[in-house]
Amino acid sequence: MAGVALPKRFWYAKIMIGLFLVGGLYFLAYSYGRAELIYHGHESASVQKYYLIAVVGIVFWSAVLFLSHETQLALVLITKSIIFAFYLIEGIVFLTLSFSASQPLKENHSGIFFDTRSKQEVIKDFKDQGIDAVTSVHPWALIDDYDFLNSMTTPLLPLGGIANKTVVHCNESGHYAVYQSDRFGFNNPDFVWGHKMIDWFLIGDSFVHGACVSEGFDIASQIRLQTGGSVINVGSSGNGPLIELATLTEYAEDQKPKHVLWFYYEGNDLERNLRKEKKSQLLMQYLESGFSQRLRAKQPKIDTLLLNYISQQKQRKEAVDYKRLLRLFHLRERLGLNRLVVNVEPLFIEIMSHARDRVRKWGGELYFIYVPEFYRYAGDIKDHDGYRKRKLVIDTVEALGIPVVDLHQDFFSNVVDPLSFFPLKMAKHYTAQGYQQVAKTVVNQVNLFSHH
Repeated sequence: MAGVALPKRFWYAKIMIGLFLVGGLYFLAYSYGRAELIYHGHESASVQKYYLIAVVGIVFWSAVLFLSHETQLALVLITKSIIFAFYLIEGIVFLTLSFSASQPLKENHSGIFFDTRSKQEVIKDFKDQGIDAVTSVHPWALIDDYDFLNSMTTPLLPLGGIANKTVVHCNESGHYAVYQSDRFGFNNPDFVWGHKMIDWFLIGDSFVHGACVSEGFDIASQIRLQTGGSVINVGSSGNGPLIELATLTEYAEDQKPKHVLWFYYEGNDLERNLRKEKKSQLLMQYLESGFSQRLRAKQPKIDTLLLNYISQQKQRKEAVDYKRLLRLFHLRERLGLNRLVVNVEPLFIEIMSHARDRVRKWGGELYFIYVPEFYRYAGDIKDHDGYRKRKLVIDTVEALGIPVVDLHQDFFSNVVDPLSFFPLKMAKHYTAQGYQQVAKTVVNQVNLFSHH
């Protein structure tokens, strides 16, 4: 009836509907800004689903305004309950992941030591012993940190780490991976840069970097042990094809190695890493002949820059974690919703062509090493050729005249239990035994190519 005051619960429903509409508009604007302004259109395809969610939400709540007060209140309460449930599950998943590293050993391998210290605690303990230890720093993190890069007076993107330090990397099987960095901040004994002839030069991401095994058990060290040859590893966690081309340009051309091993990780090299890298104008310049940052001559400046970056990250880490929680990152990751479609785009072909030509220019040979992920063996995969577009990627690279070592075909498919080469049979990197077998497979296959 006219003149009858609307009960408070109905006003509450109308206020909440208004907030949902504002939230939908904000979500739409945020998705657009992230895709078009921050990533310069490179994420347009991947955010289409978010556009759809935002538009459907705006249309739905606009329509709800025309329903009865009772229906409005019911829909608001149901929606609030669903949102609360999502964030409750996100919190549970986050806490579960925080403790999951040590739990499998406690439950299934009692009596086996597992270092439960945080990385910062390990670094502090080293420093208490008089050892100048630092955390590992990777190029992808600097690309992500727009404020940090923009604060520099002279644009510089380090591709290595901090030189001559004890570096604390990661822990997946009970012990932290700790190594002494070389003169350019990579995971090598420093003397390797003094060799006149380099037999093996490894480029890649965390698998090449040595995550997460003790010093000497990484792929490069295993190749060095198995062949007796000179080996240099310039891998860094999170690297994708464009950073790897840049690393090849900066650190390989002066060494002129005989065999360049380009490790391609099917889990994220194209779907995530290259998408992120190509928004960097500096990295895109590596497609131009003759471009270089001359990083080998700038290591003191790189060391200072990275130490400043580490100092800043200590103060900002907590805020970054909260942002992930608000975005339901951990829940979406667990459900596989963060996984993107592999796209073998022309840029990838251009990168591999440039890498091939640059290596052949000094008389070396480029080899493409296909690295399979945990989920290829954890699930019931029927089509191994189609999964992660493996066959398409390999065919594309082979069409460029680049020899391919397929670790799935040449190693993992020939063993009874592929998951035994992953720590605790979980979605992590390879074990020390896994790296040993990878090194053996790569050396054998490259030798076969060389004899043909």
